[in-house]
Amino acid sequence: MSDNRPQFFGEFENIPIDAKNRLIVPAPLRNALPNGVTSIIVTQWFDGCLAAFDPEGWRQLIDQLLSMGHSQVKTRQLVRKMAGSASEVKLDRQGRALIPRKRLDSVGISDRATLTGMIDKIEIWDPDRYNEAQDNTDLEGIAEELEWY
Repeated sequence: MSDNRPQFFGEFENIPIDAKNRLIVPAPLRNALPNGVTSIIVTQWFDGCLAAFDPEGWRQLIDQLLSMGHSQVKTRQLVRKMAGSASEVKLDRQGRALIPRKRLDSVGISDRATLTGMIDKIEIWDPDRYNEAQDNTDLEGIAEELEWY
């Protein structure tokens, strides 16, 4: 990762979603965006959440998807899901992002969300689903299995 790439980190709970489906992207996550970037690309992601990418991060994801070719059914399904569910979302002056209701519904988000920085992307979760996923994560066991650290 080059030095000018965003580094999203931190966990932000209980982020309200207003009647217009807007949520406030917390300042530490907004501040990690490259200068002049005022939009993010939100798409369906793994583990039952949404992912938000800065434009360059989205281009890198698209390059990875394209490099896989399209001869296999599973590859086409992955590309279709990622690209088909993607929306460019502008951030307003208050740092709010208007997330399409269809995207929020697809991962069970109603009136509150948890946002977590994943270094190269932001994940947007239903709070209960996020807490359950975190509760079921054995950090030491995973590190040992991956022979990491």
